[in-house]
Amino acid sequence: MYAKSGQAVQVNLSNEVVLSADDQGATEFMLVGCRAWDTVSEALHPRCFSLVEADRPGWYVRHIAFFLKVDSESSPSNPANFDKDSSFILHSDTFYPGYYALESLNYPNYYVQSFVDGRLGIAERTNTTQNNDTASFMIADYSISGNSLFLCFKHLVRL
Repeated sequence: MYAKSGQAVQVNLSNEVVLSADDQGATEFMLVGCRAWDTVSEALHPRCFSLVEADRPGWYVRHIAFFLKVDSESSPSNPANFDKDSSFILHSDTFYPGYYALESLNYPNYYVQSFVDGRLGIAERTNTTQNNDTASFMIADYSISGNSLFLCFKHLVRL
């Protein structure tokens, strides 16, 4: 199904965003309006988004201590930073044609990447193949329902 071998992205029982062992374990996310919209320059408005776990409305992907977790908007950890921590700039074709990357809004030049332990987090961009590979995602599946776009991400993993 995919031209390159990769792993799906899922939320584990600890609400961490991690790489799945296979495509069957993929978590579906909704791409929604940027929670920190009022802090974003007008030029970035079209590319600023937040991600909500599709099966748990109100649970947003955010970075906490540089790792991605899903956190409830009703009782978030560190509420003062919740909106910025859960807002990302979506880049297309940044590292590879046909692939996407997510840049942290409140940590410019920090991109969502996978780490060797399978967790996803944000790390500063370096101009290396390893960085480009771990920061690259493809949209494995999508559907549109009303005004919502549902996405399944597949992380690039080179063989």
